[in-house]
Amino acid sequence: MPEVMVVGDATVDIIVPYPKFLNKERTLVEYPEPSIRGGGTSANTAVALARLGVETGFVGSVGEDQYGRYVKNDLSKEGVDISGLIIEPELNTVGVFAFIDENGERYLWGWPRVDQAFKTLDADKVSFEKVQKANWVHSSGMSLAYDTSARDTVIRIFKKAHEAGVPTSFDLNLRVDNGILDPEYEKAVRQIIKYTDYLLGSGTDEFAYLGREMDWRANAESFVNRSRTVIVRNGAEGSYGFTEKEKTAAPAFPVKVEDTVGAGDVYNAGFISAVLEGKSLKECLITGNAVSGYAVAKKGARTSPDQEQLQRFLDEYRSKDKGEKI
Repeated sequence: MPEVMVVGDATVDIIVPYPKFLNKERTLVEYPEPSIRGGGTSANTAVALARLGVETGFVGSVGEDQYGRYVKNDLSKEGVDISGLIIEPELNTVGVFAFIDENGERYLWGWPRVDQAFKTLDADKVSFEKVQKANWVHSSGMSLAYDTSARDTVIRIFKKAHEAGVPTSFDLNLRVDNGILDPEYEKAVRQIIKYTDYLLGSGTDEFAYLGREMDWRANAESFVNRSRTVIVRNGAEGSYGFTEKEKTAAPAFPVKVEDTVGAGDVYNAGFISAVLEGKSLKECLITGNAVSGYAVAKKGARTSPDQEQLQRFLDEYRSKDKGEKI
């Protein structure tokens, strides 16, 4: 039985770096090589957890197509238990084009646009017995973004886990269109939060939209209760942790960013693994920052470290001992 069950989306990332002009006349152009890698907000977290030595299982749907076979092989190769991976022959596994600019920022576009497998999660094909026997359940807001069976089933999984006393974590991954959060989508997010023990998300891009005012900190703290910890990831600013008894923060690691694809997803894995190890809230934030920092210094969402690489990364920055001690 996997220690952590990750539920949600599994896709393929097609990384496409912008061309680079090599002179002022823009006549000499370098075309960096595109690459294909495993992706999906939930699948990224599952792989990052497995690399950190956490026994991890994945529950979600893919099509019986080229990308679906890639996902299946990729997760299996990474050591993720795929017994919960559902193959839907009539649906399409999404390929997400990640266009990366010169600053490492990402611009995403998914294809095909119809019959997308990650939006479907048939409750009859999910083992709720395994859910209730897991030591942790995690998912992402990407699974709730559309009014489909995936939304309903993921909420039901969280409810079952919560009722069984299984710790749950949910990454908001909000989809905000032109500054507006769809009311039904927000209703689904707020519903799953009721069954969430660890709520994670970006302050400025996500928590800011979950309240009457665009005050991410006030909104984030409003979700804290006796059993719920809230984690805010703010990129280069670092991350914050809020409980009823504690408010703490940890600075980001000053790495040179190659791209930010999957940065939040792998942060989640670092944080979860640290909680499972019994570390303090501050130490959990540091671990999340370290896993994310290690990953964004390389290209792609599947560049998170294993335990040995993570320890070397932490040791390197501790030895520098600059600014706030990490």
